[in-house]
Amino acid sequence: MADATESKATFKKIVGTLEHLQIISYIDVLNSTLLIYDVIINLPAEIEYIWMREWSIVTGLYILQRYLPLFDAVVLTLHHNFGENLSTHYCTLNYSIDAWSFFIGVMLSETILTIRVWAVWGRSAPVALGLIVFFLACWVPCSVLLEKFLSAIEFAPLPFPNFRGCFISGGNHILWVCWVLWMVYDTGTLVMILVPGIEAYRKGGRSELVKTIYQDGVMYYAFIFLCSMINVIVILRLPDDMVVLLSSFERVLHSLLTSRALLHIRQIDSQSSAIQSISQLQFAQGEHEELSSFSAGQQWSNTTD
Repeated sequence: MADATESKATFKKIVGTLEHLQIISYIDVLNSTLLIYDVIINLPAEIEYIWMREWSIVTGLYILQRYLPLFDAVVLTLHHNFGENLSTHYCTLNYSIDAWSFFIGVMLSETILTIRVWAVWGRSAPVALGLIVFFLACWVPCSVLLEKFLSAIEFAPLPFPNFRGCFISGGNHILWVCWVLWMVYDTGTLVMILVPGIEAYRKGGRSELVKTIYQDGVMYYAFIFLCSMINVIVILRLPDDMVVLLSSFERVLHSLLTSRALLHIRQIDSQSSAIQSISQLQFAQGEHEELSSFSAGQQWSNTTD
């Protein structure tokens, strides 16, 4: 009787785990589709404002954080969800590579956003030092926690032949601390971009470039913070085998928002530069077109002040 009860409990646990894995798989497919769709629709803008522009460190960071998710959030994640007859050794290796690629990718995205914060503070050396210390204080502990999380994940032998995906049998919730650290960092950078943003608006800054830098920055940080908070709640409330439920979504979200932020800034900056060039050309044509020159210059002034 005891054996029958134990077998029933084991069977129920296996069925529950399978249901959880199926839910995670559906969400990962959705995340992969979202990423690929975003890459496709923004490819023309990327070619014009990223690939065809003079390359810099930010350009390199952009390309890495933009296309690395195709490796981890699409190839690796979908394979450990739908690969057939995967060994426990392979699943352990896959999850480790995937997780560290996630970590590096999000870190690169946050680095680009941090560079923008530093830029709006006038590229101040003390601000740069403070941001570096703050960055390391949040990200170094997170790397340690990630290693502990990966060490705690357990994979069981496949419950039946031709099983698709990795069968997670155990883990822990320590990953939530990592997301909290990222929330702390995002909160700090949000405040740092709000302070000069409010000051710029008080001084009359109403240009599209100013709006793009500050408004987009505030909205993106606020959205990332909200998603991280939801992720923490999910990790703490759900079983061990579902702690990665929203990890792939957060990974893709960081890449999408960071890419759109940089693309939008470069697009507005390029349009503003074109308007300025036209204005200067009109002004150089002499007194006969003085009125039209003033009008164009005024429009440029209204755009960039």
